[in-house]
Amino acid sequence: MTQRIFDILSEKDYTDLWDIVPDKVYKIARGICDSDIRLWYNTPRGKTSANCYLCDFLKINWHDKKEIIRPKSEATEADIGKLCKFWTGKDYAIGILKEICADSDVDIYCMENGKSGIWFIHCRRLTKQEIEELI
Repeated sequence: MTQRIFDILSEKDYTDLWDIVPDKVYKIARGICDSDIRLWYNTPRGKTSANCYLCDFLKINWHDKKEIIRPKSEATEADIGKLCKFWTGKDYAIGILKEICADSDVDIYCMENGKSGIWFIHCRRLTKQEIEELI
């Protein structure tokens, strides 16, 4: 059986690659040789362990790139009522998505806050792993 080689220029391969690595991995980087692949991840708050590990089970056709970053997918109508991460600049908030306003050129997202709401430019649903880390 031959091992699959993920071509990062292929949309399907790119999506499949991100589907198989753990949710906490935000970047895949190439080392000195093609077999030297490092998976970078965020450590839980308060931990001081290394934030990458070597990976020898993936084969990637890198082309000219040295690293790839996990795509950030914005929330959709299906995420309304779900726990999400909201942000406009560097700061972020965690809360329930109340509504999405698509009247402008860019969608804006409303986080529940009593009867009114707080509006943000970006929003994405939290992964199961992120929710577990909050508990």
